[in-house]
Amino acid sequence: MTHKKLLLIEDDLILGESLVQRFELEDIKVIWLRRLAEAQLQIDAPWGAVISDVRLPDGLATEWFVQLPASVRQLPWFFLTGYGSVNDAVKALQAGAREYLTKPFDTEKLVTAVMNSVSTHTATPTNVLGISHAMRRVEELVHKLAKQKTSVLINGESGVGKEVVAQMIHNLDLRSKKGTFVPVNCAAVPESMMEAEFFGYEKGAFTSSQRAHKGFVERADGGTLFLDEVGDLPASMQAKLLRVLQERCFFRLGSERTTHSDFRIIAATNRDLYADMQAGRFREDLFYRLAVIRIEIPPLRERPEDIRWLTELILQQITAEHGIPIAMSEVFLRDVMARNWRGNVRELRAYLEHAVVLSDNGILNQPMASIPDTRGDDSLITSALGVLPQLHSVVEDAERGHIRKVLAHCEGNLGKTAEALGISRKTLWEKMKRLEISA
Repeated sequence: MTHKKLLLIEDDLILGESLVQRFELEDIKVIWLRRLAEAQLQIDAPWGAVISDVRLPDGLATEWFVQLPASVRQLPWFFLTGYGSVNDAVKALQAGAREYLTKPFDTEKLVTAVMNSVSTHTATPTNVLGISHAMRRVEELVHKLAKQKTSVLINGESGVGKEVVAQMIHNLDLRSKKGTFVPVNCAAVPESMMEAEFFGYEKGAFTSSQRAHKGFVERADGGTLFLDEVGDLPASMQAKLLRVLQERCFFRLGSERTTHSDFRIIAATNRDLYADMQAGRFREDLFYRLAVIRIEIPPLRERPEDIRWLTELILQQITAEHGIPIAMSEVFLRDVMARNWRGNVRELRAYLEHAVVLSDNGILNQPMASIPDTRGDDSLITSALGVLPQLHSVVEDAERGHIRKVLAHCEGNLGKTAEALGISRKTLWEKMKRLEISA
């Protein structure tokens, strides 16, 4: 939570002391207040997040919350509610609160929610790729690559965020300030038009060319040419692209004059391009020209820490686009966290946009039963059919078994185990505690 403090407003002495001790384990300084009047005097301080009981001895925190300035309500607020105060919490969600948890609640889930929400609140989409250990390592590599003009090949499933990584490399490259980021979906360009689209053409080069046209390569001069789905390039185009990468010059169709273009190339694919090369479907010399540095982006299901973070981030973006406050309940978030997300971030965004459209005044309170559930093998089974508990148990059993195998392989060393799993030591510790795994 960097230098900011956590404000806790809770009159229950046992619960309050427990939360203070738990957050102090995360090196977070907590200011614990027991009355609404005390909080009103200190709310203007630079808080990182606020946790508040709804019903306090001197009033309802939710009624006070809805009257606060928008700048204060934009902080990550978490309300703790009893059975009789859920309606009050829903009103707070409509006013911009981040989440409400019904007592009794899981302390670890609250801690994780607060930590992730603060990360989302303080970070911007342009400089953070995720909060998981795997994406932090990708981010470190991106910062190193941005200082060089090295070719990069990005591998990952469809919808995982390959173009976001490529765009980040471009944005951080000081040389790219002179040029633009030119994205090309190689699978979407008809083979008959590839040469014209990539290299451009002169007026009169063919029947329908009424004016000169700059191709992708020329438009990327001084910037970045991003070739998505590069594995779908036909053999003829692979040879032409290799020549351009070697010589940094080309001919427009219908021209006898050489055109130069100085650009960085970043390619991406969801295929095993190395296997394609060995099978003769992709040129070996082009593969090694593109894959000077390779970045592997793991699927979303393998980095669950990012699911909550991305959910918060996407909802913030939807809020900015539509101009309406959006909040979600713990029930809705649990359902999001349990899904498999075969379509990765793209599927998550579509799900959230659908949920917002069908929500009641921007409150995401229940799982979307009308949207196929990807938590099990049968994508048509939804949580409305009561399958969630069984599937959740299967997921936990699989996770428990895998962690135990890696722990045994690493001889019980938590640091090595966390690195092998691609998560932080803290996340590993939390998972072991939740799954009742001993070291």
